[in-house]
Amino acid sequence: MKKSGITFLITLLTIATGLSQSKKELQFQLEEKEAEIQQLQSELSSIKQVSATYKAEMEAVNFQMEELRATNASLLQNLTNFTELSSKKTENISKSLETLRSKENQLKKINDALTQTDSVTLAMLTQFKNSLGTEVKTGLSNGAVTLVLDNLFLFKEVDRNYDVVAEALPALEKIAGVLKKYPNLKIMVETNSNALGFEGLKIKDNWDLSSLQAAGVVRVLTETYGLAPSRLQAIGKSEYGFDGIETSTRIRIQPPYDTFYRTVKDMMK
Repeated sequence: MKKSGITFLITLLTIATGLSQSKKELQFQLEEKEAEIQQLQSELSSIKQVSATYKAEMEAVNFQMEELRATNASLLQNLTNFTELSSKKTENISKSLETLRSKENQLKKINDALTQTDSVTLAMLTQFKNSLGTEVKTGLSNGAVTLVLDNLFLFKEVDRNYDVVAEALPALEKIAGVLKKYPNLKIMVETNSNALGFEGLKIKDNWDLSSLQAAGVVRVLTETYGLAPSRLQAIGKSEYGFDGIETSTRIRIQPPYDTFYRTVKDMMK
């Protein structure tokens, strides 16, 4: 009986001792797990911090990317606008160059027409000088070829006569011969007079006399030497027509400026 009790006690002690050791081991393991948990929590906290840093950096990168996209879109739009503007400027420059070329062509036509007109005038003046010599004064007046004949040479009695005398006919024939070479040119015959009295005449005044004398020259040029009447005008200047007291008749041949002005007018349309 005593032996059984002792055995029982020993067994209890053994169990108690084992339990004590297991408790220590479990407590030790628990402490190790807690240490691991703390370490894991510390690592998790560090990871969260790193993650937050990465997230902030990512957001900053995304923001910069958005800014870059917006900037790129703006640059592309500006480039498109610049390209369109450049195209328009190029088109405007092309149109301006085309206009300038057109103007240059117009100016060339005007210059050619004016040169041709001047050439006709110079040629006609030269022919008059060669044909008439010093018999008739020849020159240019306001761009028109002008022939000046003394009324004493044309009419003898300048105060009352308005019919051209026979001595003057050869000069008028030479004048008509040159004028026939230029059938498109207009001719003005201008005469002045300064008669003081008209007793016994059907003439009223110097307006009347100078007009009749100019008409007398026109009549010779048309009826005697065959110039077309539509080309001529007879103009009486009275005593107020020309400078000086000498009376004269001026035959003015207008250059073909009508062709020149027609060219200019057509180009202005």
